[in-house]
Amino acid sequence: MRTYGVHFNNTSLLVEFDFWRILVLNFLEDADSIRIDCWNSEEEVIKELLPLSKKVNRDSYRDMTIFTFDINENVVNEIIYNGFNKNKRLKWFSLFLQREGEIFFSSEHYGDELSMDNITSEEVKWVRYVVPKSFSSHS
Repeated sequence: MRTYGVHFNNTSLLVEFDFWRILVLNFLEDADSIRIDCWNSEEEVIKELLPLSKKVNRDSYRDMTIFTFDINENVVNEIIYNGFNKNKRLKWFSLFLQREGEIFFSSEHYGDELSMDNITSEEVKWVRYVVPKSFSSHS
């Protein structure tokens, strides 16, 4: 039964985000769409995402561009293998995985905050194992 939620917050400036790929790949299996939010000033990132997007919304939030993506090989490869900048930080302000229109996984503030909702107790244990100890957590 999926009734648990867990939230993580990065407490260190020196974090390797390799674990992030593992989390996203795992939870992508339950997702039917992806949403990425970028600041409008992040023009290069926006240019990279535009050709892959299903829908683009520039009106809902001030100063933000919101992309919606179907899940396919090209999109997954872009997120997993090209989602980091030269400083090994996430390129996007927010990434959300959705199931039937509901967000169940979020990576926000360039990956410094992670939340998973409506997951099993076993998934909570696994996530706590995967996420570095430099992230504080609560559920």
